[in-house]
Amino acid sequence: MRNKKKEVTDPKIIEGILKEAIWCQLAMTDGDQPYIVPLNYGYHENALYIHCATEGMKLDLIRKNPKIAFNVTLDARYLEGKLTMRYRSVNGTGIATIIEDEEGKRKALNHLTAHFGAEPHNHSSKSLKTIVMIKVEIGSTACKISYMD
Repeated sequence: MRNKKKEVTDPKIIEGILKEAIWCQLAMTDGDQPYIVPLNYGYHENALYIHCATEGMKLDLIRKNPKIAFNVTLDARYLEGKLTMRYRSVNGTGIATIIEDEEGKRKALNHLTAHFGAEPHNHSSKSLKTIVMIKVEIGSTACKISYMD
């Protein structure tokens, strides 16, 4: 990281940002073309949990290449007259795994919804057939915080 004053390496702060944020951008590749999608997620034990439909570009790309990158950002706002921003962000890379078995989906979905404060739920087999869960095992992170006001 070029600006070491903004770099954060404390794992507790990084995990805190991942636990607090609710929205991320997930980046994948389609051959030599990048593809990025904004989505909500759940965080649990160094992994992101994402839900999606049973088919689509995100799943197609992960099946071709499970290596992903992601970004979460909190508190982003422009600092008037300073030509800079205030923010907390975590960038990372990881390996995505598609979870298609019923019990795995149920567990992953509960991790996602727990991130939003929901209690565990015994999701029905019928509802679980309509989704796929993705688990992203986080391999590396870089955290940057800028509070210049």
